[in-house]
Formats: sequence, C-alpha cells, structure tokens
Amino acid sequence: MTTFQPGLFAEPGRSSQYLEYRLKTASLAELRSALKSAVTPVDGAFIAVAFGSACWDLLQPAWRPAQLRDFTTQSSAEGHRMPGTQTDLFIWVHGEDRGDVMQAVVQVGEAMAKVADTVLDLSGYKTRDARILTGFVDGTGNPTGDKRVKAALVPEGETGAGGSYVIGQKWTHHLREFLDLSVTAQENVMGRTKDTNIEMEGAKMPPDSHVARTDIDVDDVPMKIYRRGTPYGDATDKGLYFMALSCEQTRFEHLIDSMLGKGDGVIDAMMRWSDAHTGSYWFMPSQPDLEAMLAG
Repeated sequence: MTTFQPGLFAEPGRSSQYLEYRLKTASLAELRSALKSAVTPVDGAFIAVAFGSACWDLLQPAWRPAQLRDFTTQSSAEGHRMPGTQTDLFIWVHGEDRGDVMQAVVQVGEAMAKVADTVLDLSGYKTRDARILTGFVDGTGNPTGDKRVKAALVPEGETGAGGSYVIGQKWTHHLREFLDLSVTAQENVMGRTKDTNIEMEGAKMPPDSHVARTDIDVDDVPMKIYRRGTPYGDATDKGLYFMALSCEQTRFEHLIDSMLGKGDGVIDAMMRWSDAHTGSYWFMPSQPDLEAMLAG
C-alpha cells in the first residue's frame, strides 16, 4: 500500500493549526526548498501539506489528480452562500501537546515567509468529549478502522494512490442565537440528541437536519468522508474549521449540493445558524509522491 503522509489518521489530535497560503513570485527551487524546510519532522507534531490546482501544476506538471479543481462560490435559493476563496497551499499541523505543535508552526511560518503570503492561520482544539461550541459531539459519524482508509485515500491502481482530496472551510456560529433555542429545537437542527449523542431515526429525523443532509448516498454509494476539523475560537471569533479528506473530490461536491438544497430545495438547517467564510480544495499527495514533487 502506498504510504500516506504521517499523522493522517493519528487521533484525537487535540491541538491543530490550519495554515492556508497564496504563492508569491519565487523560483521553483526556492519554493521546493521552503517546503522541504517546512515539513521537516518535529517531535510530537505532524505536518501535512496539500496543494491547490494551480500550485500542483506548477510543482508537478508530469501528472495531476483526476478530480482536482478549485472551490467556487456556491449559493442556495434562499441566499445561503459557501464562498470560494481558493488558496494555493494548505499546511496542517497537529498533535496532542500545544507546545510541540507550536514548535512546528513556527518552523512552517519561518520557512514559508519568503515564498507565500499567509491567508489563514487558525488554531484549533479538541475537548475531552469531542464537543464543539454548540454543545454537540462532532464527528460521530466518522468512519473508523479500515473504513476511514477507504473513505480518505485514493485507492491503489488509481492516479494519486495513497493521496487524499482535502476541503477546508472556516465556519462561524451564531452561537448565542443557537443556544437560545430549546434543546429540542437544537436537536432538530443537528439530527441527533445533545446530551446522549444518539442519531434520530425514521420519521423522527427532520429532513432538513444536518445529519439528514450530509449522510447521503449517490447511485447507492455512501458519500463517506473522513473529518479532521476542530473548533477554533477566542473571545470575539469562534466557530468550526471544517477540514475533511476523501478518496474523491466529488464526494465533497455532492455533500455541498445537498446542504444547499440543490435538487430538492431542502436546505441544511445548520446553515441558518452558521456562516461559511472560506472554501478551498487541495490534494494531499502520498509521502512518496510528495518527496518526488519536492525533489523536482
């Protein structure tokens, strides 16, 4: 099996840093050198890198992931938007100890400063019981074991085997307004109970709940993805950085269409209480493919 980049499945990853970059004018040699320095291993932290479509073509013109394309702004009939803010590079640093993660973040920042502008620099965290700021457990439906490998990685025999398509979106919550709802109303938005984290079933599941809109099949194939996002926040800006990996970029696109009600007009109720501010797609190559790319 092709080796994926280290840390892809290392959980829980209580501390994360999500870094998005746009390239400056620099030579390919300078860019490759900066990236090599950025991803040099740091004890206690994992550093993974993924590339947008234009950046991929620049660094690896010999081949490209079959489905890689930019994230473009999407809207619902009611005016809910998922903006496309496509960036060139995504670097994900995570680990269990914030000090180890910060050591890696400093390394990445210093390495990339001359070749790219920082567009997003966001710190994420996980609570002991994986609850986000709304009070609900996040990632309950994530695949586990071999199923997460199948969901996250391009399979052997296909172009880019061992790599992953990646999505990143920064969401902010209308937190006070959401928490002012009754618990029952909150549960109907999410599609699961708040305290016991039990998914609703049958007629009890609201068709516009977040679970109903994102737990979908297309042509009898479950659109499973592997989520690695976390809450982020400070006193003034708080929400969720949604990051996920998939064997197919089209899975993200089907999920976004479903949330926006494309096809049936039913819009994910969660979007009434949360706003997306960014949106990008990247491809995270396998470790051997990354090394070949950086070697030129």
